[in-house]
Formats: sequence, C-alpha cells, structure tokens
Amino acid sequence: MTPATERDDAAEPASGDARAQALPDALDAASGREADDARESAHRDGPPPRQLDLLRARRFWPLFWVQFLGAFNDQVFKNGFMALLTWKLAERLGLDIDLHVLMAGALYILPFALFSAVAGQIADGVDKARMMRWVKGAEVVLMALAALAFQLENIFLLYLLLFLMGAQSAFFAPIKYAVLPQYLARRELMAGAGLVQSATFLAIILGQILGLKVALLDGGAALVGATVVAVALFGLAASFMAPSAPRQGRAPEIDVTVVRAIRDVVRDCARRPRPFFAILCISWFWFAGATFLTLILPIAKETLHASEDAALVLLAAFVTGLALGAALTNRATRGRIGLALPPIGALGIAAGATLFWLATTAYGAGLDRAGPLLDAGGFLARGDAWAVLGAAVLLATFCGLYVVPLNAVYLDAAPAAERGRFVACSNITDSIAMVASSLFAMVLLALGLGREEVFAVVGLTGLIAAGVILRRRRRFEASE
Repeated sequence: MTPATERDDAAEPASGDARAQALPDALDAASGREADDARESAHRDGPPPRQLDLLRARRFWPLFWVQFLGAFNDQVFKNGFMALLTWKLAERLGLDIDLHVLMAGALYILPFALFSAVAGQIADGVDKARMMRWVKGAEVVLMALAALAFQLENIFLLYLLLFLMGAQSAFFAPIKYAVLPQYLARRELMAGAGLVQSATFLAIILGQILGLKVALLDGGAALVGATVVAVALFGLAASFMAPSAPRQGRAPEIDVTVVRAIRDVVRDCARRPRPFFAILCISWFWFAGATFLTLILPIAKETLHASEDAALVLLAAFVTGLALGAALTNRATRGRIGLALPPIGALGIAAGATLFWLATTAYGAGLDRAGPLLDAGGFLARGDAWAVLGAAVLLATFCGLYVVPLNAVYLDAAPAAERGRFVACSNITDSIAMVASSLFAMVLLALGLGREEVFAVVGLTGLIAAGVILRRRRRFEASE
C-alpha cells in the first residue's frame, strides 16, 4: 500500500460500514477517476465527515499545516517589508511611499499571473507531494536570504525576494487544491476545501499582524528574519509527512513560454463548462474580497476613528466569520458537492456589505474625532461598534458559504489528470479579477463615493452573481 492511499482511522466516521474497511484495497487497484469513484463508493452512505477528524488524519494534516505556514510566512515577510519601507526606508532614502507600496503589491501578485500556468502543468506531471517538498525547500533558501536582506535593510534585495516569494507561492498554489481529491474521499472534499480556505485566511490575518508589529520593534528586522526562516523550516518538515500523490495521467508538455502557456491553460479549461464556471464564480469572490480587504483598514482609521489595535479587532471579526462559514458549509451540505449554497452565499455577501455600510454610517455619535484614535478597549466600549463587528462577521460567514462549495465543485468536476492546470486557471482569473477590482474601486472613488459606499456597491454585485449561478445551476441540472 502506498502512503497516498493509506487509510487513516481518525478520519473515518465511527459508524463506517464494511465498504469503508475495503477502501485501501479499492484505492490500491484504482487510479485517476477510478480512485475517486472508489472513495465515493466507500463513503456514500456515511455521515458527513467532521473537519476535526480530518485535522487528525495523516493524509490531510500535513497539507493543512504546509498551507497555513506558507501563507503565514508570505504575510510576515510582505508586511514586515511594508512596515520597514513605510516607517524607515522611505524617509531615509527619500522615496515616494505611495509609489513604492503600490509597486511592492504588484511585484507580489505579478508572479501568480505569470507562472501559474507553468506551475499547473508541472503539478499535473509529477508527484504533488514531491513537488511540495521542492517548493518548500526553495522557501527555506529564500527566507534565509530574506533574513539577510532585513538585517542589511537592502531595499533592492527585498524587492527581488518579494517577487521570488510570489513566484514560490504561485508554484505551490496548484498543489494545495489539486491534491485534495487524491487525499480525500469525495464526501470529504467539502470539509477539506473549507479547512484549506480557512487556514489561508487565518494565516493571512495573523501574518499581517505579526509582520507589522514585529518589524517596528527595536531589533525588529532581525526578529522578522528569524521568524520567516523558522516558519519555513517547520513548513518543510510538515511537507515530508505528506503522503505520496502521484500523477493521474500522462504528463503534460511543459511550455515555458509564459503568455502561450497562460492562453493554453485558460483555453483548455474553458472547454469544460462546469468546472470553468465555478472558477469564474470564485474570481467574482476575489473581485469583491480584494476590495473588502483593501478598504477595511482605511475605514477602520478614518470612519471608525480606530487605532491599529482596534482595527485588528475588526479583522478578527472577519476571520471568525470565515471560519464559521467554512464550518457551516460542511454541515449544510453534508459533504454533497453542488451549486446549491453559492447563490445563498452571494445574496448574503450583498446583504452583509449593505449592513456594514449602514452600520459604519450610523457609527460615531458623540465621538471626539479631534481626539486620539480609539484603542481596542475604547472601540469595544461603544455600543455602535458591535453593529459594525456583527455586520463584518455576517459578511465573512457568507463569504465562506459562497467560496468553499465552488472550490469543491471545480476540483470534483475537473479531470483527475488536469487538476493542477485547473487550479492554475483559477489563480490566473483571480489575479485578473483583483486587478479589475482595484480599477473599479478607483473609478467609484473618483466619482465621489465614500469608502463605505464603494464597499456596499461592490458587495451588491453579489445580487448579479446569485442570479447567474441560479440560472446556470438549473441548466446543469437539466443536462444531467
């Protein structure tokens, strides 16, 4: 029996029947879609999988921690650099801070657009667990160089490493989702996708907090450097615990011509309407989500008159909602994969964004805006702050209910031998959506809308998303 097909008793439902006992033998004899069918046969009649069981399963927890630690490290490095650039290097070197912050953001996102297609082709042609170790090994090297760059406060080396870290993340991205159907039964796919999504958002928030806080301490550059190296080493160690995930078909040809590779991957994925539609729906989520994440801190400071610590309370509310949404997704669907939940999620996002706008508009009665920014305690002491936090939790909960099922849909519907390329396609369209989101928000702000109004307008596009998904869902169901 190979590690990829090893049964983990902790992940099996307590009431599993004889068919679940036969799962390893079925998987040993199957490959590609046959392996998926064997998993589904073994779990079809069981209760919905519990996410805590998956976190104890050897076939899942290494991937979870590799993803969490990688996303966390990206944010510690990126935000440590941003803090160093904003509060130290810009003044010392006479830099235009707005220009350099925008350039740094672009340098991190650009590799996802450039290298995702090639990364997807490679992921479909090799053992994904082995590729995971290659990528995590590269992260250790890059973070060792980052520690040196932070110590030297060398802005050019830091920019180069920011780009290379984006590239390293782009090569890992096709693994973290494409490998899920090889590690999990079909009924576990919703729970697994939810955990990976939650890990990503939680790591982003925690990494942002640590990167910003630590970098500005005395000796902060050395602390950030030591942190990113240590986290990279832990991630590499976790990757060696991941079971084998061999390729599931003929290895694709690797096209290193970036533009052609992007064109071919998107074109080939578009030929399969069901998974490609789910990918486009996920891109709308990132269109809205990028605006939310961009505007939330300026809203906290300018509208809520909140300090950095109080703004972190608001971010924590978002993380709480996302985790809740991911957990509710698994329970609501009972592991069944389909488009039933995303329209509800899209409508909820529209409602949550509107409520957030209303709550922030009503906020501030009796607030001394000439005084110092509210700390976390002062912010929480205000009754109207809880309406803002409640709207944030509600919005983020529906974000989880929307995006987790769509990830499961396209992973399940994509051909087994091409899943890495479908994940790459999703990364490409997501990058385009995030750029479009920035442009759309800039246009709305130029037209005179306030930040809170832009927040609501972008959220209300969820009404369109819900309508499109409902219509396409009926078409898919009619064709089955």
